[in-house]
Amino acid sequence: MRIILKSFYLSLIFFAFILYLNADESTPTETEKTIYKLNLEGAITPSSLDLLSEAIDKAEEANAYALIVAMDTPGGLMTSMDKMIRKILSSPIPIITYVSPKGAACGSAGVYILYASHIAAMSPATNIGSATPVQINQGGSNEEKDSKSNNDNSIPDKAGVDDQVNLKRKLINHAVAQIKSLASYHNRDPKFAERSITHAENITANEAKARKVIEIIAEDDLDLLKQVNGRTVRMVTGTMKLDTSSAKIVTLESDFRQDILKFLTDPNIAYLLMMIGTLGILAEVQYPGAIFPGVAGAICLILGLYSMQSLSLSYAGFGLILVGLVCFILEISIISYGMLSIAGMISLLIGSLMISDSGDSISRVSMHLAISTSLTIGAISAFLVYKSTQIMKAPTHSGDNLLIGKIGVAETEINTNSGHITVQGELWSAKTLSGNLQKGSAIKVLRREGLVLVIEEATTES
Repeated sequence: MRIILKSFYLSLIFFAFILYLNADESTPTETEKTIYKLNLEGAITPSSLDLLSEAIDKAEEANAYALIVAMDTPGGLMTSMDKMIRKILSSPIPIITYVSPKGAACGSAGVYILYASHIAAMSPATNIGSATPVQINQGGSNEEKDSKSNNDNSIPDKAGVDDQVNLKRKLINHAVAQIKSLASYHNRDPKFAERSITHAENITANEAKARKVIEIIAEDDLDLLKQVNGRTVRMVTGTMKLDTSSAKIVTLESDFRQDILKFLTDPNIAYLLMMIGTLGILAEVQYPGAIFPGVAGAICLILGLYSMQSLSLSYAGFGLILVGLVCFILEISIISYGMLSIAGMISLLIGSLMISDSGDSISRVSMHLAISTSLTIGAISAFLVYKSTQIMKAPTHSGDNLLIGKIGVAETEINTNSGHITVQGELWSAKTLSGNLQKGSAIKVLRREGLVLVIEEATTES
């Protein structure tokens, strides 16, 4: 009994010690504030939105004082950017966007995000600007004609007959109004905001500070917190005076799921997945029952399409890739003497080139990757078609065709009801149409009835 009580008391002490350690690690002291930090690098994509959303949620749950978003981006998708702006403006904790490290850039969509943040800061030797929205080109445009007819590259003030120009004007005007409203909300320079869109203007950190685009130029995180201390920011619930004198910074690390999403939003990876998926489906159609190519192909195709829906995708190019796939499948059943395979390879190549030529430089598939991959996939598909055609034309090596007309030997006496023979190295039950055959007689197979072969005596000519 004493041993049980001692074990119980030791267990209580052990669990109390564990709880003390956890409380010491996770709960900040009264004089110490926790500020979370999120590193946001690369193009603004749905994975960037996911990272920011989770960072804000974690910071709020942990009762963090603020969130630093260390950003280095060339820009990205406007759809993801718009949602990130809404997240920042409605955040219950201050968002400090910090263009860092030294040498980093804040371009395109990043400019909007910086303007939406409660505190805007930059490291030395960084730059910001070039926020002109670029329309994803799905099926050709009149850009060359527009540039020739408008030497100053200006956007017409009034609507005209050219829908492409009208759409571009709508996009520009919407972007200007959006960024000017953000500048007004946080009392930042609206002139640079507008010129970064209409003239793709880009300035250094020192110029941004002088023109009140940002509030702070900080050497590092500690310098940033020192300069943030005492500033008043506009929150969704009103103004708030920041006190970061005793704050510590906790860097948030991305989890496996977020790393996978970021990996999938790479346009080159998305294109490769789509092509591998196409090849897997083709292999399953040509060799039904293989299972693995079909399952793997379906998974890759779904992941590829998921990635492509958040990136630039030429639907005409994707349609040509599907046409190429259909050509390879039809080659099996239609005698075209290789013409369908050639058409499939050409369609695959042109479709890949169209996909690689759509969108801007951030969300564009590499031209070299598109050419090499489409040629490789086309060659593999043509080879699969060739081998499957050979198999279909090869003589049958199973079934009744291997038995009917073949010569065998009677292993027992055979009558119209029973008997056994050996034919093609196999032992079969057999019977005659009429009469009896002696053991050792040469026989000829006439037909098969279930598991019994109907035979006759083999003639000398047979």
